[in-house]
Amino acid sequence: INLGNVCSIHISYQLKVLKLVLFILTAAIASFTSPSMTSYKPSSSLKSLQPQTAKSITFATASKANPTESLPSEQKWWSNKFHLGPTSQIPKKKATSATSVTFQTPSAGSAIISHVTFAPNTIKGYPYQMAVVAGPRVALYGGTQSSSLSRSLARPKNSKQTEGKSKEEQFTLFGEDNSTVKPDRTVSTGGQPAHYASYHHDGRLLAVGCDHGYIKICDAQSRATIRTFSTHGNRGGYTIRSTGWLPEGGKNKQRMIWSAGDDATLRIWNLSGDMGGAGEGIKPLATMKGHGDSIRSCVHFSYGDKKKGNYKSCLVSGSYDHTVRVWDVESLTSASNLDSDDNDNCLSVMNHGAPVETLLIIQSSGDDVPIIISAGGTVIKLWNPLLGECLSTIQTKHSKTITSLSLATIFRADNEDKDIESGVDGMKNISRRLISAGLDGLIRIYSADSLFSEDNEEIDKGEKYHLQYLHGVKTSEPITALAMSPDNTRLVVGSSNGYVTVRQRAKYVPQGVKRKNRNEPRAGTYSYFMRGASVGADADDHIVMLQKKKKLQKYDKFLQKFCYGDALDAALNSRDPRAVSKLTQCIYT
Repeated sequence: INLGNVCSIHISYQLKVLKLVLFILTAAIASFTSPSMTSYKPSSSLKSLQPQTAKSITFATASKANPTESLPSEQKWWSNKFHLGPTSQIPKKKATSATSVTFQTPSAGSAIISHVTFAPNTIKGYPYQMAVVAGPRVALYGGTQSSSLSRSLARPKNSKQTEGKSKEEQFTLFGEDNSTVKPDRTVSTGGQPAHYASYHHDGRLLAVGCDHGYIKICDAQSRATIRTFSTHGNRGGYTIRSTGWLPEGGKNKQRMIWSAGDDATLRIWNLSGDMGGAGEGIKPLATMKGHGDSIRSCVHFSYGDKKKGNYKSCLVSGSYDHTVRVWDVESLTSASNLDSDDNDNCLSVMNHGAPVETLLIIQSSGDDVPIIISAGGTVIKLWNPLLGECLSTIQTKHSKTITSLSLATIFRADNEDKDIESGVDGMKNISRRLISAGLDGLIRIYSADSLFSEDNEEIDKGEKYHLQYLHGVKTSEPITALAMSPDNTRLVVGSSNGYVTVRQRAKYVPQGVKRKNRNEPRAGTYSYFMRGASVGADADDHIVMLQKKKKLQKYDKFLQKFCYGDALDAALNSRDPRAVSKLTQCIYT
């Protein structure tokens, strides 16, 4: 064996082993110096993550760079007036603080809150009546000051009830169930689940859409069912998702309603027609087809002037086929029955891009065409109904379907600090707000002031139709219905588990007005005795009419003492012939 060859083989083998060892050491050093290893912590130093439920979403400032944050002034206003905000900005309990009550409808546990609406008018000083649609009945609340809802909102919660709770638990949107809140009246639908209700403009009649294609006209006072219409006769039809009342006008002054539902058909019914039977054999006045899926919402608008000849009355329908259609209903008469599949009455078709869940009309004061707001999926869009043009698209940051839209009007001082310093009367600023709610439990508030501005020429088109996000809160319950009362004092939110929350606004205190520094009247004076005499009654106060005792005449006092001669002398001295005649008849009869 050659000794030189053996030595060379042994040396080459050692070099290979040395290279392998160096490679392993290099890889080990690289792994220890990597970020994943430097951030390594033993299991004893790690904390277990605790699940948290977001009670509300609140932010500090708002800007174009970050449009998802709440505006501080708007956050403060909604927190103060409706307790929608962080607990740090919600005022302590006092006489002018907002009140809240949560209750369940008589159909609780078996049906969600399908719809919530308010009566269009009420008696002065009384709250607006509220209709809650859930299950096979429509519950009516708060039409009088003595109703259980008004009494529950008038008295704040006892401090003992919230003594052991944290601040976040005290101010949640859906609080503890108040079993004392009962409906004033319930309108039954004959066992058919109800899905929608609409008040007539006089606040007396209700049009209720039910399952199987039934539309019931009910009296909100007597709870009686006046008329019943059926889309498919006695065979049963599809669910009615929207009903409403057309304005009464024209020569015939007919009272008509519309209905739309899962059969993708919009119908017009005449209440002044044949009263025979229950209405199953009565055909609709007009039938408009064109949608390819269920119609979920329908609203009415009109514009123009009848004297100028440019008046239009239209219906807008939103469907799950992603479209919004505008229908002309001005030419309808009792002699016409448009039961066909053509689209002669369809003025425009707009593609929302997602199943449309709800619609809202922004009606202008002049002859301008109103604006349609459609909500479908997680997007809100603004439309020109006649041109079919999309004016704006709003990305709402909702994570689930938007179910409700509502318009609110708030009043506050134009410039509070400036008015107080200058000493002039503060001017109230009217602000319009668009409120959206969805199945993710999120409530978002947008500024709609630009849509009502009269200086349309000075405002850029992009800025006019851009609705800036102002404030938002989040709850743990899916929201299926939301409404604001016509006087903007009550905010109602309905959930999928049958709970309804009513937030009553804090009593309005004029701001931005310089008040005179009045000293307290001194005790014993006339001013001290008459203090509070000029204060008017609030909406929650019980007014008692006191009749003043009539002052007796001198002859009446003698008659009470049976002194007839003195009574006759007093009557003669008064020189009142009627008193003398009545007194002589009283004495000698």
